[in-house]
Amino acid sequence: MPVFVEFLLVAVAIFLWESTLWLPLRSVALRKRWFSTKWRVLDPKSIFTTRELGLVPSLPLPPDAGLAPCQSPPLMSVGEHEWLIERADGPHAFQKHLEWSDLQQDTHHLQISEVKVRVTSHRCMGVLRRGKKRGLSLEEAVRNSWRLALSPTRAGQEWKRWKRAAGPLRWYGLVLTLGFFVGLPAVYALRGGFSALLFGLWLWCLMIGTAAHLWWLGKRVYPDARSALRMDAMLSLLVPFHAMRAYEIAAIHAMSTTHPVALLLWAKDFENPWLAGFFRRILHPTPDSQGDAKFSETLRPLLERVLFGRGMRLEDFDREPDCSSDEEAKRYCPRCHALFLEQITSCPDCRGIDLRPLSAEAE
Repeated sequence: MPVFVEFLLVAVAIFLWESTLWLPLRSVALRKRWFSTKWRVLDPKSIFTTRELGLVPSLPLPPDAGLAPCQSPPLMSVGEHEWLIERADGPHAFQKHLEWSDLQQDTHHLQISEVKVRVTSHRCMGVLRRGKKRGLSLEEAVRNSWRLALSPTRAGQEWKRWKRAAGPLRWYGLVLTLGFFVGLPAVYALRGGFSALLFGLWLWCLMIGTAAHLWWLGKRVYPDARSALRMDAMLSLLVPFHAMRAYEIAAIHAMSTTHPVALLLWAKDFENPWLAGFFRRILHPTPDSQGDAKFSETLRPLLERVLFGRGMRLEDFDREPDCSSDEEAKRYCPRCHALFLEQITSCPDCRGIDLRPLSAEAE
């Protein structure tokens, strides 16, 4: 096998690896469908996971221009001096009497007292930091971060802001990908090595432009993620495959302070299965989980307020599943929509939630 062909095969393998995002298990990535207002939900837990991270693939070509990795705020105030921390590797953790000094950040985590939470971007800490500067208590700042994260209007503004600010990166990535995998071999085959070298220098100029744009994003648009974006800029100067995927890599900062529910509601994707499933989990918390019950109790008023502004209620999403594929089913779980036979009375996956009869059985 010629050396040049071997080089291209290795390059393709590295490019496909760069076409993946490793996201915290507590996050969700939304991908906008082509020529549609609908969104597809990509769960980091569905393909391959580690203790804290899950694999989400990006579209290798054309660039994945509709990818929005979202996450919820990791900290929630659930009572007077009582806090709930969302962890990736286990149930919610409870903490009491937290102060501003109990929150620390490192490269990839937000440390809350003794608990470490993996985050996609430290922009979430930036929201809290601005609340602290305004003189808010930690409890007020956390509640404000949840109000912002669940606001559909703000979600739409964040999405449009990202599309405007990072638009050139999408075209840089497309030109770099086509130039490296199509243009460079063609120039080498037709014009020889010197012409291929000049073409490679031109591609490197695009890499410089990509790095400069990432640096600008960190300085002007997302200053809370400045250190991460500057590191990506340095890598884009040296690694062409990183520069090709700069748009998708930088996207993890754009929507990191937005809850996926807010973006789906802004897009009016009310029939999204993940959205309905999330609302059902709020309506039907698992009976034997104190953290799940507290999370639902605290979040429900916020969601009801958001839905009320759109003429909807949480109960509108509490519908029974389609049972046409299982004619033997007599009952269903209101939380996960699993179907069961008559003799089963509770859902084992949802740890004891009582089943409901299907409408045909109720009649």
